[in-house]
Amino acid sequence: MSTTREEAPSPPRPDSNLNALHKEVMMTYCFESRHQSALCGQSPEEVVLTNQYIPLSIAENMEMEGDGTRSPNTLEDTLRTVLLRNRDQARVVMMLGPAGVGKTTTMQKMLLDWAGREELEEFDFIFPFAFRDLTLLEQEMSLEDFILVQHGHFTSESLAVILQSPQSLLFMFDGLEQYQYRLESTSHSALCTKPNQSAPVSVLITSLVQGELLKGASILITARSTASLSFLSDIECNHVQILGFSPPQRKAYFDQVFTDPKNAEQAFQYTEQKMGFYGLCGNPVFCWIMCFLLKETLETGDDLPETLTQVYVQTSASIFRAHNLEEGRARDLVLGLGKMATYSLGNSQLLSQKDLADSGLQQFLMSPLLSAFLFLYGDPASDNCMFSFISPIVQEFLIALLYYLDITWSGGESVEVLLGKLEGSVKFLDVFLSGLSDAAQRKPLEGIVGEFSKDRTEGLREWLKNTTVQSLQFLSYKRPLSYYRLLHQSQNPALVKEISDSQAAGLGRYYSELSAWDSAALNYVVMCCGGRDELHLHSSLNITGEMTLHLIPAFRLSRKLALLQCTLSTASYVHLASVIHKGRTVELDLSYNRAMGDSGAKALFEGLRDCSLQILRLPVCGLRAACCEDLASVLALPSTQLHVLDLRSNELQDEGLIQLCRGLRSPHCKLQELRLQDSGLTHLSMEVLSQAISDDSSTLATLVLDGNEVSDLGMDWLTRALRSSKTSLQHLSAFDCNLTDACCEGLAVALLSEGCSLTELDLSLNDLGDSGVLQLCEPLKFQGCSLEKLRLVNCQLSEATFRELGAVLRSGNSRLTALDVGLNKVGNTGAKYLWQALADNHCQLEHLDMEMINLTDGSLEDISAALKANTSLKTLVLKNNILTDASVPSLVQLINDSRTIQKINLQYNDFTEDVFEIFETCGRVKY
Repeated sequence: MSTTREEAPSPPRPDSNLNALHKEVMMTYCFESRHQSALCGQSPEEVVLTNQYIPLSIAENMEMEGDGTRSPNTLEDTLRTVLLRNRDQARVVMMLGPAGVGKTTTMQKMLLDWAGREELEEFDFIFPFAFRDLTLLEQEMSLEDFILVQHGHFTSESLAVILQSPQSLLFMFDGLEQYQYRLESTSHSALCTKPNQSAPVSVLITSLVQGELLKGASILITARSTASLSFLSDIECNHVQILGFSPPQRKAYFDQVFTDPKNAEQAFQYTEQKMGFYGLCGNPVFCWIMCFLLKETLETGDDLPETLTQVYVQTSASIFRAHNLEEGRARDLVLGLGKMATYSLGNSQLLSQKDLADSGLQQFLMSPLLSAFLFLYGDPASDNCMFSFISPIVQEFLIALLYYLDITWSGGESVEVLLGKLEGSVKFLDVFLSGLSDAAQRKPLEGIVGEFSKDRTEGLREWLKNTTVQSLQFLSYKRPLSYYRLLHQSQNPALVKEISDSQAAGLGRYYSELSAWDSAALNYVVMCCGGRDELHLHSSLNITGEMTLHLIPAFRLSRKLALLQCTLSTASYVHLASVIHKGRTVELDLSYNRAMGDSGAKALFEGLRDCSLQILRLPVCGLRAACCEDLASVLALPSTQLHVLDLRSNELQDEGLIQLCRGLRSPHCKLQELRLQDSGLTHLSMEVLSQAISDDSSTLATLVLDGNEVSDLGMDWLTRALRSSKTSLQHLSAFDCNLTDACCEGLAVALLSEGCSLTELDLSLNDLGDSGVLQLCEPLKFQGCSLEKLRLVNCQLSEATFRELGAVLRSGNSRLTALDVGLNKVGNTGAKYLWQALADNHCQLEHLDMEMINLTDGSLEDISAALKANTSLKTLVLKNNILTDASVPSLVQLINDSRTIQKINLQYNDFTEDVFEIFETCGRVKY
């Protein structure tokens, strides 16, 4: 006997006529009705219906699907993909972006496309709502009544049928920031679960979003930021961040607005160059403002705006001129708007008739001029009419005007108090205050609304000067850049020069993330100062080609240019190449630009072919052998001036060095210093290197090979070069190069050879042992040996070697002035030989380093005798030993009595805080 499982009956399907009726009504639905204005552009409905809609871009990190695949990168495609994926579950999508970026227009486009049967046909019904309208719904109601209030073309009976298929429904809510009631994450017991259950509207919306009401329905909400999204914390929600127009989309927009292609191109390029760094050009409304303004200025021949302040001054002035308002009424309007803008910041984005009256704007209620700055929702004569500012940036511009036009406003507080009070609520207020302090920038508007307060404009300049100087004095590396933005906006070269004269050093160093705006502002400041000899940018992780382009004029005036620990794009290296090509820069430091790679280096090296550059530092830049061929060709050019080349910690390997040596052997090569630490080298490239440095034309004086597998075989090749009378090498560093005592015999022979000019030798961290170093000591006793500085740190040495080193220093023939023998654990007995040598008048040592050799207080008598007798020693390093408090008084007295010792390092011994006061009596002790 078989049984069958009874399936629940499918919900009744709505009448197809209802669907057609709803789509017909939605063809005329408008999320936001407004008049076209110079400051806000066309209404969303007009943009869509006149086919002027241009698809928007979204942030890349919003494009990733749950399985790691990448979704379409246009906003509409992404929304469609997210909304239609897994429709058995509630789909909640947050569309985020600043005011004017196109959220409402996108919703309008999606709704009209659905109503026209072009998109989203998987949804039988779409219900659009504007949050500002929902603010008026204060009474409790059911979801059915809530929908009927907004969409009265349904009957209760037909709507009940529609709501039985939630998977086929999409709810659109626009403008969350305009809702005056807080949406909060609520316990399940407080939520609605049935469409006919009454509750406050805020609870109905929360119940829908959390899936307790109409589970399976899709929800699309727009908001300016995530600040009001706490009610979504417990549910799965897709966030889509709108960036606005990409550069190609902006170009398409300008081409659409301007009928003359030449004017469109000129306006687009001007906007990109002069306004691109503000981060506003992706905003369609800002593009509209620029098109409006540039159309007007191109026709009249007036000056084009140079700053953001000028954009809003000239646009506002144009609006006022069009309405022919007398000065007194224009001033009253601006003062009222400024007061209401300030009130709105701390209270609500939606404003009432009472707010309008309290701000003195009742007289302008029926004036079309009011709608140039405010959105009006409803009949202006009705008490239910609501208002909001067309954008936060216009709101802040009006507050800045109010500050200068009414000195009694807000108790006459200073700009510092004003900005402190509004911190976190404003973004561009300080920018506009700075720009309006410049008489030339405010002039078009001042002629309409009256004169600005002289006390406040001068006060702003004084505040800007003092805060900038203070940020530079206290090494607040990030903050000066924010003040440089304001200086750039103020367009006051004299003020910048005044700051520069008092803080010359600080103006050349910046340690922070750099934005495009920062780069433009920094360039302005540097140019006002006539350039800086040294310009340092540290730790900026995303320097784009656009940013480098802004900085080119400042870079060109710098003799030393350092961009340390930065991340530059390939385009940035192209621009840098243009800077150093035939420029005045003599030193370029790009240390720790790990992403440079061979592609970045190739672009950079193009600029080296005809330049004044003498020092190039490229350590830890991700370079490989491939870049060395280009670099070698640069070294071989007759025009090359390069003297110092630092390539340490790049994987050049033997192949790269062999390529580089072709340049070193050129008669045109002028290189004097080459740093190749940790470059993946072995003995295989040392033969070619040896031949290059012993060439007739070689000028190389310093060679650093630390951290490479040179080995005894490689050192054998290098010692052959040292024996050549043709080599000019004076400083050789082979720290940690896998050397043993087997290399020391050849090295000793080289040190005694007539052609050897070596004055500095570093063999630290190699297993030379006593047998190796004892061989090296022999040539040091002869006057013919030129060596002056010798480092033998951690070379496995014993007392026997220290005895011989002491004998070398006492010989009267040694030229040694610096000796480092730390990390050889010889204790007091081994050190005794060097103390005795120091007491000998033949010893010429000026620097002695005996770090971590196990010195104890028992050596104090030897130290005392040595320092009292010695007349040459300037620096002594005894850190990381076992000296205690008992030695401190005598050591400090010895240093105080010494006429030659300039510094003694006693760090990390066994001292307690009890002796710190004694150390403080001698400024030459580092403890």
